[in-house]
Amino acid sequence: MKIKLLVLAPALLALPALAQEVDQAEVQRIIAAHPDYARWLSDPKLAQLTLAGPKMPGSPYNVDDIRRPQPRRVNTGTACSARMPAGAEVLFDGHDLSKWTGDHFDQWTLHDGVVTTGARVYNFLKTKESFGDAQIHVEFREPEQPHPPVNPQYWGNSGVFPMGLYEVQILDNYKNETYPDGMVGSIYSQFPPKVNAARPAGVWQCYDITFHAPHFSGTTVTQPARMTVKLNGVLVQDNVALIGATVHGKVGVYAPHAAELPLALQDHGNPDSHVSFRNIWIKRLSN
Repeated sequence: MKIKLLVLAPALLALPALAQEVDQAEVQRIIAAHPDYARWLSDPKLAQLTLAGPKMPGSPYNVDDIRRPQPRRVNTGTACSARMPAGAEVLFDGHDLSKWTGDHFDQWTLHDGVVTTGARVYNFLKTKESFGDAQIHVEFREPEQPHPPVNPQYWGNSGVFPMGLYEVQILDNYKNETYPDGMVGSIYSQFPPKVNAARPAGVWQCYDITFHAPHFSGTTVTQPARMTVKLNGVLVQDNVALIGATVHGKVGVYAPHAAELPLALQDHGNPDSHVSFRNIWIKRLSN
């Protein structure tokens, strides 16, 4: 039987719109297993996102569903030791941002060999050059947050976007649970990572991404984008075929685009979420 959420807990009083979408037994089970989720559900928009999104194709779960099992945690140490292969191009080595641009370029700061988000305005740092199939290496560091926000998506949210369209999520998930297809190592709003390979805030982490661009014939996708992702040396995505461009709270779809587009880094614009980057390189892959 469906009931109004306000019967369950005072924290949910603000959610009358969800009264017909989540039943009492389910909400009780969710909060009993994860007491902190009651705080999420006090935000109508976040509750709508994490409990009542559209169904994922071929999955029992919704997009951005907090009911997905949390990936098991693995220890990855502190090293980021991947060597740049022959033929790779350095995009950022700590000296300058001459290979990058963006609509809010001035929001990004360069200091001591590290580039850091401004954490004020949602925007992207984009490469001046465009790429298609590529091997990508990015090192990033999550900020220490002495007063972590209630919304788990505000803990150092950023992302690596091959072609500016297909996001590999960056988030502080060392002691922070969120919907698994929105955590670090996920292909955002599509595929959770195989394991939680997150490191603590303040420790450098590394992504190694092999990306294959989608192919189109007119408006038809003849070959979906594919990604293999290692986080801190651990395989978290294994040659996954993407559903489409990664979209917040929606099932991604493909729209025809150029064979090569800029690589992008995201500044999510959340206060105190100053995510830093270093040692970024890319290698084009032959078709």
